[in-house]
Amino acid sequence: MNARAARPELAEIRALFSRRSLWQAWLDVEATLAEVQAELGVIPQAAADEIRSKASLEALDEPALAADIERTRAPILSLARTLGSACAGDAGGYVHWGATTQNVLQTGRTLLMRRAHDAFMCRLGDTLEILADLAESSADTLTVGRTNYRHALPITFGFKVAGWIDELLRHRDRLVDAEPRVFLSLWGGALGAMHAFGEAGPEINRRLSQRLGLMPMAIPTRAGTDHIAEYVMLLALFSATCSKIARELYSLMADEYAEVYEELGDAVVGSSTMPHKVNSKVAVEVIAIAARLRSQVPLALDAMQPTHEGDTANNLMLYGLMDSICPLAYELVCGMNELLDCIVVVPEQMRRNLDRSASFITAENAMMVLAPTLGRNPAHDLLHHAIAEAATDGKTLAEILLRDADVRAAVSSPALAEALDPARYTGRSSIMAREMAATARQAAHELQQRGSA
Repeated sequence: MNARAARPELAEIRALFSRRSLWQAWLDVEATLAEVQAELGVIPQAAADEIRSKASLEALDEPALAADIERTRAPILSLARTLGSACAGDAGGYVHWGATTQNVLQTGRTLLMRRAHDAFMCRLGDTLEILADLAESSADTLTVGRTNYRHALPITFGFKVAGWIDELLRHRDRLVDAEPRVFLSLWGGALGAMHAFGEAGPEINRRLSQRLGLMPMAIPTRAGTDHIAEYVMLLALFSATCSKIARELYSLMADEYAEVYEELGDAVVGSSTMPHKVNSKVAVEVIAIAARLRSQVPLALDAMQPTHEGDTANNLMLYGLMDSICPLAYELVCGMNELLDCIVVVPEQMRRNLDRSASFITAENAMMVLAPTLGRNPAHDLLHHAIAEAATDGKTLAEILLRDADVRAAVSSPALAEALDPARYTGRSSIMAREMAATARQAAHELQQRGSA
């Protein structure tokens, strides 16, 4: 748990996309652009130094900047004008040299997205760490495997958790693989073809991106926004998995199952009118947040369809997405961690629910024991009819099967009883749970290191 002590709070991630934080990110882009241009002899070094020294909201008249943006409705024009006015000598004349509004608006937001993404990935590491503990502690906890809402085969709860881990690891892989495609700087001037810089353009693009910790767009067209749409869709995929896990736990809290519950303390109240209710508080929040995150996908797909070489309407869709998707994703992963941290497994109730199917749930095993002698299909038919009979006349499945001479010739009574014991027929559930717990711990450690790098 110590590895999770220094994570940013949700309020900090939301604040990344506040007005003040955005303005500072735009100033950072302007200052870095000036420094790179000075290195290449495009503008004087003294001008770049002065721009850097003034590229801070503390050095500017913030109320005046806000008022100017209100008048012009062109935030980067106002920002460049305010920054230029704050610079001594002729340095202010080199602010925003050859850049265009979207270069700064989008690249600044991408810087903030990258910070939020790194915090998100650390939290995802925490999720995997919690699930590793849960998979290991419940590796041998017998439970019902259900398909189509019906009892299928006995498994362990740890196997169920291992499946969640495996799915989240695929999300980890997709998100890591996408980082070089998603976190791109956009610099190329008015349309992206670097009209104002000629031969220096590509090197400005490369150095600016490297200095900002981003990747350069090979063709920095303002109309290319598919990378942001990809990130939204990857987070939406993650949200679907979170929702699936939360919904399953939510259903297992129902009185008819009662196999897990949220341990939130005695002060938490389930219902304002029904004193006996102990309602979910965390799983329901995760489900709701996940749905909100997924709802951003249609907007992302619309935002990536600007007209020709740029379109402000689509830009505004894009900026709204960038400002909202990262805080939503961070809220979701924090909610998942709270949910998984407070879940308590009830093994006794899991066994009681399993016993509702008696030995029927291990019929597949009995079929496979009989198949070498009777044949697979005849063994299946025999079990099917025997179960139907046992369900109506009160006899055990073993008793009915052993009335058949072919069954008695194929298997002894003790061997049949062992084949019908659910605890002996969980496949590799326990092994898989422990293996995946170890894998999750390694992945968690790697992701958590991003927070301390």
